[in-house]
Amino acid sequence: MPSRRDLLAASGAVLAATTAGCLDDVDGSGSHVTPGTDENTEWPMPDYDSNGTAYASDAAAPRSRPSERFAVETRLPYDRPVVADGTAYLPTQKELVAFDATDGTERWRYGGGEESSLPVRSPAVRDGTVYAAGGPGLVALDAADGSERWRVETPGDVQAPVAVTRDWDALFVGDERGNVYRVTPDGDVEWRAEVFGPVSRIVTVAFGGTYVGTVGGEVYRLYDGRGIWRKRVPGKVTALAVGDGGGPYVGTFGGGVLRLQDGAHAGRPRWHAEDGPGVDRALVLAGDGVFGADAGDLTRLERRTGERDWRFDGDYASTLAAAGDTVYVGGEGAVTAYKLGGGAGSGGSRIDPRRWRYGLGERDAEFIAIADGALFVSVWGREDGRTELVALE
Repeated sequence: MPSRRDLLAASGAVLAATTAGCLDDVDGSGSHVTPGTDENTEWPMPDYDSNGTAYASDAAAPRSRPSERFAVETRLPYDRPVVADGTAYLPTQKELVAFDATDGTERWRYGGGEESSLPVRSPAVRDGTVYAAGGPGLVALDAADGSERWRVETPGDVQAPVAVTRDWDALFVGDERGNVYRVTPDGDVEWRAEVFGPVSRIVTVAFGGTYVGTVGGEVYRLYDGRGIWRKRVPGKVTALAVGDGGGPYVGTFGGGVLRLQDGAHAGRPRWHAEDGPGVDRALVLAGDGVFGADAGDLTRLERRTGERDWRFDGDYASTLAAAGDTVYVGGEGAVTAYKLGGGAGSGGSRIDPRRWRYGLGERDAEFIAIADGALFVSVWGREDGRTELVALE
């Protein structure tokens, strides 16, 4: 019997043959994108990679309406799942829970006790260690059984997920009192810096240092514990991502999306999409596009200029993820898959932009991660309050 990888590869080949000459295989501005075919990919940190792109270009993921691999009841999810080494880690309001990524069997729980710090943000997983930020600090857990290896306490609670350098030689964590720490994988604090106000997002930079966003609406560039520059933006920083060099892409609450510059023009806006999506959790950087979702639409911005390429109206959640040539959006009563290029056409006029829609009835999709040939989706029941982790393949 052919494997899921074989079937996906075959379907990708058929699609490529049948869509030659149309605009289904471009990302919206002429750059070609292809379906992901690797079923062994992971989602090892909060927004997939150290740049926070939320885009797994090679990952196999459903391109036609999926079926349910498993559905397991959980506590209320608080952040995006992370999937690594065959395990799905779900951060909840009470604890971090590890599930078998194949059948949903629970492996262990960490947190929830009166003496425990609560790792309620998306962790990062590497070489058998789970690094989880939340409560007052950062903890390292054994991926096999959830036992604690070490802990770094912070003066205030942590709101931002842990950030990791590209080479995994350091982790960054920031707390509600404006403390930012660089920590080694062994738990040694290399330096501490201070910013003004609670830290909401952190993303690392390829050649050292990090960008830090705050609840008060500022972006900092830190290096070796020192502030390099600081920029005020029009709203709480809700998303940070780094793309093709230069400065960060910044999502704000109520203030649109910005691309800031680094280097000689450090901190200056390269562009500002004031009518961009009101991003609540993450941006997707895929191809030449910047994708964001909010309570009313899914929007694609052109990465070089910030101009809006298209917008689709609907009831969408605040988070999304992408793989290959598809962007996946969770929302009220459904998970929906869209073509990265928005379908055939140009500008706001698009034909057949959607690949599929998976109905959830009276449940809403809250967070999505892509790994192991599937979508791992946390869902919440509007009527009965029942929450589940669902794997779709």
